[in-house]
Amino acid sequence: MSGGKASARAAQLALAFVLISGSVSAQSAFGGSFDESFTPPTTQPVPQSPPQGTNDGFGGSFDNGAPSQPDAGGGSGFSGGGFESDFVPPRPGQEPEQQAQPEPEPTPPQRPPVDDSIAHFEGRDFGVPPTSQLRSGQMHAPTPSTVPGASVVSTSGLVQAMNDGIDLVLVDVLGGDYRLPGALMAPALSTPGHFNDRLQQQAKTWLGEITRGDTDYPIILYCADPYCWLSYNAVLRTVAAGFTNVYWYRGGLQAWQMAGLRLEPSGF
Repeated sequence: MSGGKASARAAQLALAFVLISGSVSAQSAFGGSFDESFTPPTTQPVPQSPPQGTNDGFGGSFDNGAPSQPDAGGGSGFSGGGFESDFVPPRPGQEPEQQAQPEPEPTPPQRPPVDDSIAHFEGRDFGVPPTSQLRSGQMHAPTPSTVPGASVVSTSGLVQAMNDGIDLVLVDVLGGDYRLPGALMAPALSTPGHFNDRLQQQAKTWLGEITRGDTDYPIILYCADPYCWLSYNAVLRTVAAGFTNVYWYRGGLQAWQMAGLRLEPSGF
């Protein structure tokens, strides 16, 4: 990638991503832990899928297209640039019939209606120190609020980047029944171990394929919620594989659903 293109991408990301940094109030409106069961919501604009093409043991496939901006509204109601009319002139003394006008399609919001409670939920600081070591113990536990070598992205920041059509790859490492629209499934990326094991070599190969060898390509990884270490491990493995533009979506599926955003079945 040329230096100019890399700089432009970095500038786009700096504007689009809302990073969670520092300590957020430890008292969340939602209380302590969260249930990991998900009820798929029904409405919200669906960002375009990331690149697809190769498929391997990590379960991702991808094409060469970038996410496109969602449709800003409905069609014009006209055909072929002109118009077609069924208007019949009224007879003398007859009032012309009022033609029903179609209501305009609403313009999808550029940012989701994320309230303070969601920001507190996904940014809550449990006082757990960040670590550069892969976790091998209980995976359902409070996580650190930051991760070495990567940035933390909020729900509103992620949706803004998608709506702006920024090239990025979403990776789901939870492997559940539902995922964020267009996400690649790679639960193996969260596996404990060390950075010289066989899985790390496989991860590096797969990540290179889905980014076409561009180590500066934005990669966003997530799992269930801020009590899930699976995505923390996956972020550490991605950074160790040499990727420099890595983001941890700490709120995960739970924050996405809390914001009223649509999930899709993992099998499709």
